[in-house]
Amino acid sequence: MDEIMSEMVESKRMGIDSLPFEMIEYIMNCDELSFMDICRLSSVCRIFNCIAKSNKLWQNKYKLTWSHLADLYDAQNTDWKFEFCQRYELKKLISERLEEMTREYYHHENISHEAFVNFRTLCAERPINHNLIIDELNSILHATESHLNLTIKYYAKKCLRFVRHLQLETEWRNFLARPSNKITLLEGACLISQWCQPTDIDCLRDTFYLINNLAGMALVNIRDTFPDHPAVLKERLHVSNEVLEKSLWSPSDCKILLKSLNYVFFRTRKYQSSKNDFSCAEYTFIDKVICRGTGIPIVLGILYQTVAARLGVACFPINVTGHIFLKWLEHPQLEGEQAYTFIDILEGGAFRTWAHVDSYVVEAEEDPNAKAEPVPARKLFIQMCWNLVEVGRQIHGVGEGYLCLCDALELLSILSPDDMENKLLLARVYMHLAINMTEVISLLQEIAAHDPLSTGIVGYMHQSALTTMETQKIKMHQLKEKLKVQTRDDENHVKFAVGMIMKHKIRYNYRCVIYGWDSECVASRDWIKQMGVYKLPSKDKQPFYHVLAEDGTNRYAAQENLEID
Repeated sequence: MDEIMSEMVESKRMGIDSLPFEMIEYIMNCDELSFMDICRLSSVCRIFNCIAKSNKLWQNKYKLTWSHLADLYDAQNTDWKFEFCQRYELKKLISERLEEMTREYYHHENISHEAFVNFRTLCAERPINHNLIIDELNSILHATESHLNLTIKYYAKKCLRFVRHLQLETEWRNFLARPSNKITLLEGACLISQWCQPTDIDCLRDTFYLINNLAGMALVNIRDTFPDHPAVLKERLHVSNEVLEKSLWSPSDCKILLKSLNYVFFRTRKYQSSKNDFSCAEYTFIDKVICRGTGIPIVLGILYQTVAARLGVACFPINVTGHIFLKWLEHPQLEGEQAYTFIDILEGGAFRTWAHVDSYVVEAEEDPNAKAEPVPARKLFIQMCWNLVEVGRQIHGVGEGYLCLCDALELLSILSPDDMENKLLLARVYMHLAINMTEVISLLQEIAAHDPLSTGIVGYMHQSALTTMETQKIKMHQLKEKLKVQTRDDENHVKFAVGMIMKHKIRYNYRCVIYGWDSECVASRDWIKQMGVYKLPSKDKQPFYHVLAEDGTNRYAAQENLEID
């Protein structure tokens, strides 16, 4: 009896630490235990501390917390606890920086690149940090509680744009450094879409599937009529990272495929050109064009050429002002351009001869010899960017228009680094927005060194940039001082309050919400003159309100121009 009691007492003293190490590690690997639980357990005793150092354990916890990031690492040669700590530390640093930005840049509608120096430093520490920072910022933007932490999300979106551009700039430079036969039009068009939609991480998610689907539909169309066609017998699409320089089939077989593609492209899916409509940037984004069916001629040409290549037919773009053709070799026995047939993308894929294309060249007063050669990929990308510049100039929402302008001009500086016209325009846009003054001065110095005749306008802009920098420093110093809280009780002539939904009743007719006010206009003299404030009955001697308009832009409106919505 005493032995039984002794065994019972001894069994009661046994704890989890008495289990085999393998079983304890198995328990720690349970999904119900978070990484915080593991950290607490590791502080209990030396046994738990030792087991909690297991690399496999931290690999599982990393996958449990950030499963979509695990593929970025070499599973066998990664210190998973170290990587977990790095990712968690980044989360804290980003959160702290966003909180700082809400205080530092609350009164700034536009933010200079200097504000993101912390993110640039973090990205430079390790290549993988680009992906980790993007993931954290994206998770903040797409948090379940969409109505909470809106200010943090506002700055997170700006940071995400900056970090994505850092990442994409590297991708662009690597892409352009490849041999010409590996610079595909599709990949370049996709990079442009990503560059101009940096906060839409998944913008290309379905693009490649839809392109393959178009090619598959074209094959299905000929399967019954031409069951012995070599493309049908192959039963696989031609997918390659290189430019298809020569068709895989005979000219007659290629023509069958192209006719089928025309049916799918223009009749089934009803793809059409946006022609001269420069009001929508999305007509230049291949992911949007492939889904919506409308795009600028260049993008339609790239899409058609890509699908044709999937089918094994080599086509090459011939760009004439306002028009685009794709040429393919139909008559190899003939010489020169007579050997080619030209596919008219703007006319339902009609097959044209060189004489027809030449008429467009003559009408456009261009060199026919130059236009007979395929357009280099980089030149097409540059034309797409200039199209976006035109969109930015004509777009209705002021903030959205300048954003489109900046994106296009910054990308042009990568694609065409020797183009001083682009750099001068970029400097002007920056100066208008009062951002990136350091970069403005650098751009102006480069322009002056390249073109000595431009010293007049460049010198004037250089002096203006220096003045703006000094003004910004003074304002930043003033804002760092303790702000005096102002109330409407002290300003009886201030009629409206923060949070009220208003409508601009005079000219712009937008709806907005008030988020701040000044008892009198505190904008610069130049802004007051440009906006015609002196034409108002009360001029600048009336309350002005900081408002967030329904198009997402921040505006500064006079009291007499607002009414309760």
